[in-house]
Amino acid sequence: MHPDTLYKLNKARHIADIPFVLNCAYRSPAHDKARGRSGTGAHTLGRAVDIRCYSSDTRWKIITAAIEAGFTRIGVADTFVHLDDSPTHAQCVIWTY
Repeated sequence: MHPDTLYKLNKARHIADIPFVLNCAYRSPAHDKARGRSGTGAHTLGRAVDIRCYSSDTRWKIITAAIEAGFTRIGVADTFVHLDDSPTHAQCVIWTY
């Protein structure tokens, strides 16, 4: 994992004041491709994590803390929140799965 990403993740965790359980962090390009993905996503750069999340209030805490900590790329799913700070992908975006 990239040190800058880990720094922001730890900062967000402290701001949110809740545990962050990671469903996914670094994925090798080969692993990514084997599952039908591009092999070039933020996870393959060590710049992304998926944080387990099952409730709207927890989702709010994670997302607001992530923005305050400096994450500029956020994905929202029913069971997790994706955070990344990839410098090579589109910035200031939020998407749903």
